[in-house]
Amino acid sequence: MGLINGTMGTGENLLPTVTVDRRPLTDRVAAYVRDLIIQDILKPGEPVNVQAICETLQISQTPLREALKMLAAQRLVEMQPNKRVLVASLDNDEIAQMLVVYTEMEKLAGRLAAEHAGTTDIRELKKQEKALMAAFRAGESLRYFHANQEFHLALVRASHNAVLIEVHANLNARLYRTRFKGNQRNNRRGDWQAVAQEHGQILRAIIDRRGDDCAELLSHHLNGARFTLQDDAE
Repeated sequence: MGLINGTMGTGENLLPTVTVDRRPLTDRVAAYVRDLIIQDILKPGEPVNVQAICETLQISQTPLREALKMLAAQRLVEMQPNKRVLVASLDNDEIAQMLVVYTEMEKLAGRLAAEHAGTTDIRELKKQEKALMAAFRAGESLRYFHANQEFHLALVRASHNAVLIEVHANLNARLYRTRFKGNQRNNRRGDWQAVAQEHGQILRAIIDRRGDDCAELLSHHLNGARFTLQDDAE
């Protein structure tokens, strides 16, 4: 959100620029826990410390429990019969199979987006591409990851295929941690800049209505997560 009352009058100080998160509390809590998981602050197989999170966020257990139900539906956590909540674990074979499907869905989305993307879709993709490049230049990996996620979700929405959008969103949620690890590995390998700039090439292919080229670019772009999987298995 921009400045409030930017011309407040002579002698008065301008209010600082702030960003207001208008999402419901449950969504914000879910996003917080999700970030703890992808950064390995909460590790696979470990219990979620409900009390510690409530104290940190200064909330009651009710919104946290609702947030954990959301994350359980995305299979990021597992709800135990004794009310314990564990961070979900995925084996490498399962991740590998999901990545194959995920890549093929994005390739399909790229082809459809090149055919169906409208002015609003292109504007959103440009916005997220600009945001992720700004985060890259600032060296902020978590902010980059979130903008990267928004770019890919916007790309799939630009396909205007409701079934694809729904199925992709579900699988994307399950691969959240894996894709963050892929981004981290690109940084360690010195590939972060090249991978970040690929978003601009993908966007240009959509704008130019080059569906097959877009699919090929996405196929190459998504190999980073597979490299991470190979490293983890070694």
